[in-house]
Amino acid sequence: MNIEEKEKMAKRILPFLFISLGCVATGFANSDAEQLLKDRMRTPLLQTAGTLTGEGLCWHAAYNMDRFMEKYRATSDTAFLDAAVKYYDALIDKLRLAPDGYQGWVGPYIYDEKYICDVHVGDAILINPMLDFCETVLKRSRADIAKKYAESAGKYLDLARKHLIEKWDARGTWHEDGPYGGYVSWDRYLTPDNLKEWRKLPVLKSVLSLPFNKQNTMALACLRLYRITGESRYRERALKIFNFMKSRMCLYQDHYVWNYWEPFGPWDINTNVPNTLFHWVNVHPYRNYQAGEIDQMVEAYHSGITFTEDDVRHIINTNLKVMWNGDSDHPAWKNSNYAVEMASLGKVSIDKAPGGEFPELAGTLWRGLVDFDSTIRKLAKKPSDTPPSFKRKYSELPVTEFPVPFSNNCYLNLATVLPSVITKESPSFLVNQSRVSGPVEIALYSRDGKDKIRSIRAESKADDAGLLIIKWDGKELSPGDYRIRWTLKDQYRDFPITVK
Repeated sequence: MNIEEKEKMAKRILPFLFISLGCVATGFANSDAEQLLKDRMRTPLLQTAGTLTGEGLCWHAAYNMDRFMEKYRATSDTAFLDAAVKYYDALIDKLRLAPDGYQGWVGPYIYDEKYICDVHVGDAILINPMLDFCETVLKRSRADIAKKYAESAGKYLDLARKHLIEKWDARGTWHEDGPYGGYVSWDRYLTPDNLKEWRKLPVLKSVLSLPFNKQNTMALACLRLYRITGESRYRERALKIFNFMKSRMCLYQDHYVWNYWEPFGPWDINTNVPNTLFHWVNVHPYRNYQAGEIDQMVEAYHSGITFTEDDVRHIINTNLKVMWNGDSDHPAWKNSNYAVEMASLGKVSIDKAPGGEFPELAGTLWRGLVDFDSTIRKLAKKPSDTPPSFKRKYSELPVTEFPVPFSNNCYLNLATVLPSVITKESPSFLVNQSRVSGPVEIALYSRDGKDKIRSIRAESKADDAGLLIIKWDGKELSPGDYRIRWTLKDQYRDFPITVK
């Protein structure tokens, strides 16, 4: 057979070869989709009898839930969309109609199983992947794909609008404070002997501001709703939540540190016991909490919300300069507050994981930063043909960055004013927590932080936990913007306030 005959033969065979390979690839994709669905359908939430589930089971159900869309984006095979719809719909079938007419994954309260309720995070961690589905098929897929899955996407959008955002607003759990916003846990519960009436009961952590990881799950739902619908009210909601988080971050040298939970309103203060909050304040000792928050902040950055390029650089520095041991072959990790703890204590090293007793659980690679840094990519083993960049993924969206008056500080772990917008009708609380003992000066400064107006409390002493809470009304001040400054030793932290 000469060369010309071989070329003709190849032209006849190749189309059939490509068709055969395509069928094999599709077969593998279908098999993968079926296996993923089979694995997820084993989740305990779907094995319960009836429709009493609850937050604990929601966490199980959310595990690997993002894989459906990750696989679809990687393969473009609609078998993963079909599998996703089956899983999402199975979860929706477990929704329970609550006495106030809203649906949720209602079940035993995770902190006290004598009570029954639904919670923000249980809703959000299951609905957010559904919104990812909606955005992918409606906004970023071919017209035929959008048409095929439009009915399912519409159902998931309606669920998010009414039974996530509207529901928790109607229940009075959303609060705003100037440029900040946050959710509090609800104080209504059911009991096994009465599933038909929400009752206000004195249950642990009721009316408590949610920790940042839970606040951010709600913010992501709002971000995705905004990107899908274009409705600015959802963007504004996400912006206020991430502004709240950034306002509580601490800059030390060239990196950021932030706590798992911080008070958002006066309701978080135990006014019956001096210098007491209803929740501990520190970096979480478990590595997965901040790793998840990184993913949330990165999505906010890509959506043009709150965070700047410098913010992302500071976060990268935290992971690579503070937490990582510098060994690519045998990486080991400390928790993110290691450097501030060492500096505040004047030590070269500390034995325990800062903020906890679990050094084996502290610190990890923040894989959510792979878009921005080559070292993160190498450690994550995620090579890419696209070089690292700080370009925002959703570059078509407007950008609203939030300025925070950071100062270099390792001594003060918390410094805030509750609320930050002060009116004559109600006082505020000046709240700080220090890592070391010593007198703390609290002073009022001009809006730009350059001029000291007067001292509010000179050399106030915190309690043994480092907490100091002072009630302050600021009635003598003219309306305008100011700062409160806490100074300990040679360092300070500022927090902006507005007097109405």
